[in-house]
Amino acid sequence: MKIRELINIIERIAPFFLQQSFDNSGVQYADLDEKIKKVLICLDVTIETIEEALKQNCNTILSHHPLFFQPLTKITKQDNPTTFQLTHHHINLISAHTNYDLAENGLNDYVGRLLELKKIDSLEPSSEKILKLALYVPEKYQDNLLNALFKAGAGRIGNYNETSFTFPGKGSFKPPEGTKPFIGNIGKRELIDETKIETVFRERDLDRIIETIYKNHPYEEPAYDIYQLNIRVKSGIGLIARLTPEQNLTDFAVKVKNILDIPYLRMVQANNKKINTIALCTGSGGSLINQAHQKNADLLITGDIKHHEALRAREIGLNIIDIEHFHTEKYFVPAIFEQLIEAQVPKNLLYTSKKMDSPFQLF
Repeated sequence: MKIRELINIIERIAPFFLQQSFDNSGVQYADLDEKIKKVLICLDVTIETIEEALKQNCNTILSHHPLFFQPLTKITKQDNPTTFQLTHHHINLISAHTNYDLAENGLNDYVGRLLELKKIDSLEPSSEKILKLALYVPEKYQDNLLNALFKAGAGRIGNYNETSFTFPGKGSFKPPEGTKPFIGNIGKRELIDETKIETVFRERDLDRIIETIYKNHPYEEPAYDIYQLNIRVKSGIGLIARLTPEQNLTDFAVKVKNILDIPYLRMVQANNKKINTIALCTGSGGSLINQAHQKNADLLITGDIKHHEALRAREIGLNIIDIEHFHTEKYFVPAIFEQLIEAQVPKNLLYTSKKMDSPFQLF
């Protein structure tokens, strides 16, 4: 497998266009045509993870946090030791940060499942479009074409796959000189029994869907329409979930601490009500306090809450469990590992870092 093939797989799991404006997800440093020896999956790129990559014979690192957020004007061993070691040892680097945070079945959904939360919505929906395909094909070719479209990513609605609607009709066309019609004769209008296929797909799969149509349709010029649907997408920042049965804040905080294996957490107790509706945002989610309140959340679980954000939350009656940034985002590693395996990346090419830790220490 080459680097560019891995990038294409990550792109399908969590399209890079989903990333937020401040982010720099995607290729950080790479020879796209280099063959992968092994991929180290980690949260942060550090001297320790680079040494681990070298020891494990990994020529590629897949990190959650990008190493490069801002342009560099120079690289020296003294001022940029991590960057220097990465480039010196020619280790390819790909990062999947906010694109993976926003992706459906991304990091927030993974942590939500660990906490046994039933997701009902995103905290802040993404801008990815849902598109609808209407396609016309001779009846006896519809099954083959549908199967190819499903394989390309069409037909996914919520938890259901391979959804479509078909109905019969008559298609007409008149091939002019210079064409090579699959059915019919030059200069003669033909009337053919056809099936109209309707299905949906995500914007990330647009190029793949069009390529699949031309590759599998018997006609020289397939007839199809693609248009945008005005419907809600499930991908987005964070999630809103129901807690069943409802619990008091302190009991639920203990559960969070134990399940996520957290050495400590901070809490803002804004009221004594039981917790029923929960907002979750892995990493830093202080900027989403108002969104959580607007979604009628009883509790926001996130990290890096600032003093004035905590005061604001208490003022509007929003309880907060503040988890250190590292302890929610460390789950990037098992989450994307599972999805890469599902995408048929050979397991022997993947190595999960054992050298990750929080930069903070408790005294």
